[in-house]
Amino acid sequence: MSQETGLGNESLFFLQGSVEHFGNGVHMLQLFSNICIIETAEGVVLFDVGLELNGPRIIDEVRAITDKPVKYIIYGHGHADHAFGTQAILMDSETRGHPRPVILAHENVGKRFDRYQRMLPYHEHINRIQFGIPENIPSFSSTYTYPDETYRDTTSFNLGGTTFELRHAMGETDDATWMWIPELKTVCVSDLWVWSCPNVGNPFKVQRYALGWAESLEAVAALSPELMLPGHGAAIAGAEEIKDGCLTVARALRFLDHQVVSMLNNGKWPEEILRSFEWPEEFARNKYLAPIYGHPYFVVQGILRLYHGWFDGNASHLFPSSTAEIAREIVGLIGDSDKVLARSRALAEDGRAQLALHLVDLVLDSGAAPHDEALEMKARLLESLANSEDSFIARNIFTSSSSWPARGG
Repeated sequence: MSQETGLGNESLFFLQGSVEHFGNGVHMLQLFSNICIIETAEGVVLFDVGLELNGPRIIDEVRAITDKPVKYIIYGHGHADHAFGTQAILMDSETRGHPRPVILAHENVGKRFDRYQRMLPYHEHINRIQFGIPENIPSFSSTYTYPDETYRDTTSFNLGGTTFELRHAMGETDDATWMWIPELKTVCVSDLWVWSCPNVGNPFKVQRYALGWAESLEAVAALSPELMLPGHGAAIAGAEEIKDGCLTVARALRFLDHQVVSMLNNGKWPEEILRSFEWPEEFARNKYLAPIYGHPYFVVQGILRLYHGWFDGNASHLFPSSTAEIAREIVGLIGDSDKVLARSRALAEDGRAQLALHLVDLVLDSGAAPHDEALEMKARLLESLANSEDSFIARNIFTSSSSWPARGG
């Protein structure tokens, strides 16, 4: 593997990655996301096709392996880094006089594409923050190639004597597909596996599914694959390691799901759940669950969103006053914003940067002077939190916000 993107953990995301060859016609190209290349006697199957900008590189790598036609393109799900390199592949087929590849995906992928086009500026904005993308680089695709064929639960096809079984998953998305190739004992799982705590509860994105994710990983493990090709990061070889990894992550997700449901059933409200849920050492120290992308706190947020409404249990928050109004009253009662900032500095020095941030926000939201001093203090606190944060999503939020705290960072 070569140059990392700088957008996250270097073991997950690459700009100039390479192809790994596993034998039996199975290959994996690691770029920002992984592209699975399966060569059969009659042609090629591509599972996940990366970002739009990855399309030409994918074709270069496929053509370094074989001149056979690409017969199928399969979207592991509809995210921008897995389903948008299609156009270059279609152009290559046309140039070579090959039949147009069939694009297969779950039936919800088209709905996702519809939503992305409707909300393109929003997705450009949140992706720029999440991945730390500079303003001069596009942060989202505007070219959509919809599936030719879709399925609901399962489907399969045979190419060159090789069977490809597609199965739906409710995991990182509601449109996820994982693919089992029984003759090769190989499974392509897209973002059901990314060498991190699963990215349930992403702060920017729509609902994700912890329990469905666990069920899908358990289904993968039950097949005893000998090679697993993930959506990001290195492949896993060996039936025992694959089984151990899948079942460990599934067990962790079920553990959190069970906790949240139990606490809700016992009358606990979201803040208490978020402050008191357990994340045992066996998970916290496990190599499969490192909080470098997803985070257990995010997972609990995602589970709460699935099972619980937005009311937090405090009737004062049902029709709340604005943050600015509340801040003005509190700072007005104190009578001196300098006292608030002094206390914030003391908290920061005591290692309590998060609490210090809340006090700085009181000054900023109240409009009290000295505004510039409060902005500078907030930027320093955010940089401090970023430097100590393992989750690159959280780290990028802190880092991005430190440069524009006046806009609500």
